[in-house]
Amino acid sequence: MAKSPALKLQHDIRSNFLGVKTPEDLNRVIEEGDFKELVQISEAYQDKRIVEIAQRIYDQKNRVVLIAGPSSSGKTTTAKKLCTQLKVLGLDPLYMGTDDYFVEREDTPLDENGKYNFEDLDAVDVDLFNRNIISLLKGEEVDLPTFNFMTGHKEFGKRITSIKRSQIIVIEGIHALNDQLTPQIRQHQKFKIFVCPVTALRVSKESGVDPIDHRMLRRMVRDNQFRGHSAKATIDNWPSVRRGEDKNIFPYRDQANEAFNTSHIYEIPILKKYAEPLLKSIKEDEPEYEMASKMLKFLSEFDVYEDDSVVPNDSIIREFIGGSTYADTDPETGKKTFVGSNWFLRNVHEYLKEKHGELMEKRQEFHEELVKAVEEDHVDDVEKALKGENEKSVK
Repeated sequence: MAKSPALKLQHDIRSNFLGVKTPEDLNRVIEEGDFKELVQISEAYQDKRIVEIAQRIYDQKNRVVLIAGPSSSGKTTTAKKLCTQLKVLGLDPLYMGTDDYFVEREDTPLDENGKYNFEDLDAVDVDLFNRNIISLLKGEEVDLPTFNFMTGHKEFGKRITSIKRSQIIVIEGIHALNDQLTPQIRQHQKFKIFVCPVTALRVSKESGVDPIDHRMLRRMVRDNQFRGHSAKATIDNWPSVRRGEDKNIFPYRDQANEAFNTSHIYEIPILKKYAEPLLKSIKEDEPEYEMASKMLKFLSEFDVYEDDSVVPNDSIIREFIGGSTYADTDPETGKKTFVGSNWFLRNVHEYLKEKHGELMEKRQEFHEELVKAVEEDHVDDVEKALKGENEKSVK
């Protein structure tokens, strides 16, 4: 009987990396100068797992690989490293995301607060997505859409693509594990991967590192590094992120063919130097202070490792601290980042709110000018009427 993804994630955990099982063990490794070796071992083990998954896909002759996981799991790096290993096996995969398949803005569903809901499956043009995938698998030429987040519409004619029958497609997206995203793709053609970080470290005899807090720590560092967001903003938005995960990702994890643990046993001392100052900036009278205090207490168990040059440029950790070879150039900032269109999607409400504010401000200015003009005209009429120059106005 096959292991469930949860058991596979637990199976992925290895506590024999230089005997590191607790924060104290990790601090000892830093003190004794063995941290670089720990990084190398952890990275090598993770690379080995990706090679194994790629070989399994090759052996089973799957044509569509679907990757999903909660926020800050390192999905993009995982997908791109897997593509590299699939190329080694001669499969030459086409990498795709689902972000370009949103329905038109006017058809986007609304949430209970009347805001655009981009996270539910109803926000995806499932029919077009399936037609494109099936055509690609047949070797046909396809005009893949590019979604313009500014206008809220798909654009065509920019990506005319075809693949050989020997090639496969690797897809990363929120709904990748949900068969309702790919109802027209045959089950034997699909290989699903659930991605999530679960660390082996034990902070006490009773409990390990909470994966949810772990991911929030990663996201806090990433959003600040790439967009200058505060820890306060990350904490404030986290409940909304979690609701989306609980609805659209976690219910489907047991449908995965494979689970991949993206946690590195060495990463918290690296993340600490970025996250700690952000958390300390949250004031005691702010609602996010309680969570910030909890995170600071957790981080206090770990020593900082300042030299993050020990982290390879193709590491999943680079997705959060920067410097990844897999990152793209963000057209807005010119920085190498993983959060271009995805960032805009996550912040589209703030963008639209800002634009709405600008529109309302201009509208208010126009209204004031109009009222002023009417008042001025009215004053002229009254003055004329008082002088008996405008009999019509008097009447």
